[in-house]
Amino acid sequence: MLQVKKGAIPLALLAIASLSAVQAAGCGVGGRTPLKVLCAGSLMVPFERIEEEYERFHPDVDVIVEGHGSIQVIRYVTELDARADVMAVADHSLIPMMMYDNQVPGTGSDYATWYVRFATNRLGLAYTSQSRYANEIDTANWYDIVSRSDIELGFPDPRIDSCGYRALMLCQLAEGYYEDDSILESVLGSFSIPLTVEQEDETTVIAIPEVLKPTKVTVRGSSVVLLGLLDSGDLDYAFEYESVAKQHGLRFVELPPEIDLSSRSLADAYGHVMVRLDFQRFASVTPEFFGEPIVYGLTIPATSPHPEAAEEFVEFLLGPDGYGLLQSCYHPPLVPPEPDNPDSLPSAIRSVLGLD
Repeated sequence: MLQVKKGAIPLALLAIASLSAVQAAGCGVGGRTPLKVLCAGSLMVPFERIEEEYERFHPDVDVIVEGHGSIQVIRYVTELDARADVMAVADHSLIPMMMYDNQVPGTGSDYATWYVRFATNRLGLAYTSQSRYANEIDTANWYDIVSRSDIELGFPDPRIDSCGYRALMLCQLAEGYYEDDSILESVLGSFSIPLTVEQEDETTVIAIPEVLKPTKVTVRGSSVVLLGLLDSGDLDYAFEYESVAKQHGLRFVELPPEIDLSSRSLADAYGHVMVRLDFQRFASVTPEFFGEPIVYGLTIPATSPHPEAAEEFVEFLLGPDGYGLLQSCYHPPLVPPEPDNPDSLPSAIRSVLGLD
């Protein structure tokens, strides 16, 4: 039985604390239009660069970037009524799952009717030169090393962060790749309320309970929150995206594409793993996440206070300047960007995607 260090993480407190930061950023500076961008934490570094460059060409706009776990990014808008102009998440599938067919109260309009897939990544282990066994760990032995009792391993919360449920998928896929069916349990250790792993037809389903109370790994609400613990030496290793490790000068264990969720040609194999939040997490959707290649998505929510300014920002982001900044920050853009429901796209975004 699988059963993460320190006490359970109260989701309500996480939401309230983070929402306060989002709401505090609601006013522009010096009469400029405030453009609020909520994004996955793994996008913070490139989006801050894009913010600087965009404001240089648009001095009348004050771009305000807030980073959170991807699930939480969407919940702020759909459940906590935060007014964001642009939303970008690490798992594109969250947008149709949580925003399509989910109406803004009193309007009859869905929170979103389109999104654009715009970036990719790969998942692995970040560490420093001071991490235990830093000179030994490699693609073949990583799961043995991070399973050792003297290792401190960081794990993003799969109830909030896409990196977290993808890390579960990676460990499950690793069991087949390395022909060792103990990897998931040995890497993560036990939980006070166990995770369950069951076979449903050809799919392995990992069910996550409402409370995660760890005995081995250290869980935090967002993968980027683990970076400070790596830097301080409180963690030896953490599941992170490759772009984040490179942005912060960390070492990175590159794992085989069969398990790192980076390859579109392996989509069918990834799809044999699914993570389910085994409790009532959302008001109107079934929280099931199927294994698939890592692809980021963005949209402009129907509740955007400044939709025209948001369209101009997204147009910049998806154009050569924005894509160039993504690449300069080690975050691979998806070329070309791929729209969902292209007939619903705003005209400026249709234009930059070459659809007009």
